[in-house]
Amino acid sequence: MLENPMVSGQGFEESYATPVGRCEECKDLVFQGFEGVLFEDDLFCCTTCLESHLKKVGALQEI
Repeated sequence: MLENPMVSGQGFEESYATPVGRCEECKDLVFQGFEGVLFEDDLFCCTTCLESHLKKVGALQEI
């Protein structure tokens, strides 16, 4: 009889992603291999946070 290795405890070691930093704007964790933006040595979790940050510091103007 075959047993499920997940149930019998014989396999499938879980791996957890390690965060590489925190978003400068929203302070959420940013993980390796997921969407992230590095802009002038600042880390952002997404382009929306980058856009918001640039608007706050006056580096981006909406027209």
